[in-house]
Amino acid sequence: MDNYVDVAERIRQLRDKYPDATLQPADPSRPFWIEDVPNIGPRLIYVAACYRTADDLRPGIGMAWEPLPGLTPFTKGSELMVAETSAWGRAIVAALAADTQKVASADEVRNRQASNAQPSKPATVTQIAPKAAAKLGGVASDAQRKYAKALLSQVGSDDTLIQDLSGGAGMEQLSASQAKQVINDLLAIKKGEATLEYDSDGKGTVRYNT
Repeated sequence: MDNYVDVAERIRQLRDKYPDATLQPADPSRPFWIEDVPNIGPRLIYVAACYRTADDLRPGIGMAWEPLPGLTPFTKGSELMVAETSAWGRAIVAALAADTQKVASADEVRNRQASNAQPSKPATVTQIAPKAAAKLGGVASDAQRKYAKALLSQVGSDDTLIQDLSGGAGMEQLSASQAKQVINDLLAIKKGEATLEYDSDGKGTVRYNT
């Protein structure tokens, strides 16, 4: 670890060289998103931009992702913050064109070492009761719930739809797999790949376009 510096030190180096520098999402309208990566699983992806000056036309760009849910007690529930910090560190390296072979920060290395120390494959949770999901470490992360909340607003609905789509679980009781399915359903509605329909009792269902 002696050859690595943490993101806080990289920010200090950035300030020393560019006092007016700022760190921002590369796309403010979409600072992060969740992607179900084939053969890997759900990942929260964050892309950061490091602007050296207010009129910087070619900012440094850095990208990072984190597993959902996080694999360690340090990252679980903080996936968005961890990914953002890692992306900041990489964006600063790109902006400074740092004379280093260490693109990863000390923060990233510590997180990966902690992840590698965990069991190789956590138990899979699929549509099970919230209490059981909690025992298996499969409770939906804060990032998943926040993303689902944002999508609900975008499709013009509220938290009651979560119970309909998850089989009765509320936003705070969702398992990771339930949250993943709800997010997929809401994304399909947003993209026009599915429609939201209500039965006579007012229960919402998602019908995918054929």
